[in-house]
Amino acid sequence: MFMAIAVEPSRHPEKRADYKVWYLEFSDLGDVVGIGVKTREEMVKDLFSHYRKTGKSNWRAFQKEKECSTPIELMDFISQNIHENTHFGNLPTLSEFQETLDCLKMNMELRAIA
Repeated sequence: MFMAIAVEPSRHPEKRADYKVWYLEFSDLGDVVGIGVKTREEMVKDLFSHYRKTGKSNWRAFQKEKECSTPIELMDFISQNIHENTHFGNLPTLSEFQETLDCLKMNMELRAIA
């Protein structure tokens, strides 16, 4: 399972749909086994693949000001950009998530490389 934790908007104003999502990957036991970044297209491809195999979503999002996560469904990608999407418009930005890590005194920094 994957948990979307932060969104990285495109810096180019004409490419607002080209956002990236930072995520945690969990084992079947609920342990964090990885952290990564996927583009919008990669997430849609992964969701379609998992839907074909199991009939359900393998992605969840933990949105701002919410107490529990919600599943990410294929229909969430009908919108054109992160601000129109119910999940990704409500995810913290990468810098906001970094502030959370800093408050937790985690000795970890997340930042875009390219």
